[in-house]
Amino acid sequence: MRRPSRGRAGSALVLVLLVVAVLALLVGSLGFQGRLEARYAGYFDNRVRAGLLAESGVEVAKMLMARAGGGAQQADGMSDDEDRWHDAVERLGKGQSLVGLVEPVGEGFIVLDIEPEPGRLNVNLLARDDWETILGNAGVPEEYFDYIVDPILDWTDSDEEPNSEGAETEDYYSQLDPPYEAKNGPFDTVRELLLVKGFTETLLTGGLFDPATVRGDTDVKSSRLSFNRFSETNAIVVAGIESLLTTYGDGKINIQSAPYDVLRTLPGVDDILARAILEEREATDENGDPDPFRSADDLFARVDGLDPAIRSRITVNSQYYRITATGRSGDVERRIWCIAYAEGASLRFLRWVEEP
Repeated sequence: MRRPSRGRAGSALVLVLLVVAVLALLVGSLGFQGRLEARYAGYFDNRVRAGLLAESGVEVAKMLMARAGGGAQQADGMSDDEDRWHDAVERLGKGQSLVGLVEPVGEGFIVLDIEPEPGRLNVNLLARDDWETILGNAGVPEEYFDYIVDPILDWTDSDEEPNSEGAETEDYYSQLDPPYEAKNGPFDTVRELLLVKGFTETLLTGGLFDPATVRGDTDVKSSRLSFNRFSETNAIVVAGIESLLTTYGDGKINIQSAPYDVLRTLPGVDDILARAILEEREATDENGDPDPFRSADDLFARVDGLDPAIRSRITVNSQYYRITATGRSGDVERRIWCIAYAEGASLRFLRWVEEP
């Protein structure tokens, strides 16, 4: 019998090694796919859990608001020390914001904020002077105020006559692609401002200010400005104003919850007075209990140097509340925010947003 040649033996060995390599690749691929599917399954499981935790957070908010609105600041049969919700209910009952309440649930947790919505400025009730104060505080140069304010006032007024730097349907919005009409009515949401001529995402959320876009110079593509510390530039960075605005309330600012930037829009309120208001409303009484402002008169009695003109523009009460509930499971977060109208111990939801 003939012995196999070395060439044939070598070919067989190469074939065997190739088969082994292919099998190893298949096994590795199946293992990787299995691990990937397990990670996807874990992610979606955490996503569902986080969503349920966020919904539970809203239910906690309803319970706290019901107790605060109904005057039941102490749970039946419990002392203040035994009732873990006592401090939260007390703050809400006195008209203060509740921010950053953390509630562990199983392997996840809920973060809950409940804030009086009139701590923000109602965009539908702002006059030209108010808008100019807001924009100036945000860092927008004064020479661009009319390019922003005129179109906003045109959007909400009932006529079809544009202001000097404004815009109406016939002369501007009808010529866009796609075209649409000026609202000629109040804003339904704050982000509706983005439909207005010259109003940009940067003005809402902050960033590099683009004069060409604000002026409506659509033929000048300067909306992608960039700069670094080695370049010569006059770029202007502005602060976003979205967090200062709302479409709810009677226009009066709730001094119990208004943040620093909102307080700074009040006539005569500078940095020092704004910080004095923030500090005083978080003060405690002789028993260590929260002692927020009880009225406009109480504010003037406790903070010196305030302009009497703000008396008619402030309040310590609210019926509109912003509830933000964040659920976290593993590395996944889901958030629900809503606007609720409080009537005694009951809540009526006016808006509900579930963020991705």
